[in-house]
Amino acid sequence: MSLTRDDAIQAIFNAVDEFNPQLPANLRLPLSEDALIYGEGAPLDSLNLVNLIMLVEQHVMDLTGAELILASEAAMSRKRSPYRSIAALVDYVVEVAQETVSG
Repeated sequence: MSLTRDDAIQAIFNAVDEFNPQLPANLRLPLSEDALIYGEGAPLDSLNLVNLIMLVEQHVMDLTGAELILASEAAMSRKRSPYRSIAALVDYVVEVAQETVSG
């Protein structure tokens, strides 16, 4: 499966658009790669993060037909969290997609 960075951004933005109405106005995520998602100073708690990640997985599958697993022990234990910002999540989605192809 080939997943470009632009595809990953589109899938994540679609997931954010679907997810934001479930959040209070002060916690909604902007459609920007600079937007913080999770961690210190970020709006989402762990439950909201899990829900967003599930939506991102669904939107990637809708876009590409590929099933990715984005929530993992390995991801959570990284020094730099792939869930910290939208940009970090985009990079992680592309990385997981490439590993899925080569794995």
